[in-house]
Amino acid sequence: MKIAFLHTAQIHVETFETLIKSLASDVECIHHVAPELLVRAQAFGLPDVAYEATEIITELSKADAVLCTCSTLGPLADDLAVTHPNVIRVDRPLMEAACSTGRNILVAICLESTRSATLALLQECAEQNRKTVTPRLVVCDAAWPYFETGDTAGFATEISRSIRAEIAEFGAPDCIVLAQASMRVAAPKFEDLGLSVLSSPLLAAKAILAAATSSSERSST
Repeated sequence: MKIAFLHTAQIHVETFETLIKSLASDVECIHHVAPELLVRAQAFGLPDVAYEATEIITELSKADAVLCTCSTLGPLADDLAVTHPNVIRVDRPLMEAACSTGRNILVAICLESTRSATLALLQECAEQNRKTVTPRLVVCDAAWPYFETGDTAGFATEISRSIRAEIAEFGAPDCIVLAQASMRVAAPKFEDLGLSVLSSPLLAAKAILAAATSSSERSST
């Protein structure tokens, strides 16, 4: 069984390779890393990379399942999933899980380019599950430079600082959603709060493995 990934950061290769192997050691992982897609999407908008990203995902969809691990590119994966049901965006399982935790959801992002796609997905998942949610968005933009320089500790600390400032001013939410896959490293920073803290990689790995299994079974019949 093969699972393909479209990443916009090299660090995600090890993250998802490790997660998938921990869940199913016999799965072959194919990783395509294209950081330029995120750079261009941030600078010029998602339409600027739509054709190229769609072509890449379409080619990768020859595998049993494809996971797009970039939240900014998520809507493009959703568009393709209409005709390629084995394609999943990384944050969809995350938002589905968030909807079951309560109404007051603190959504943390690091990139402004993910704002509209992230909030739209949360609302879509809420409607599909007949839930009512009230998202509180925290933009941890000061954290991203740490990620870009490979300072994981600084990245996690700055995410924590921004979220804790929001909670101190406006109160605790029902859950904290670390909306970008890279933000998972900050999850341990909130253990003292006693809150549900959700991040996408493990949830997405389980979802894409299930999708790949179903796809493989369909192909063999």
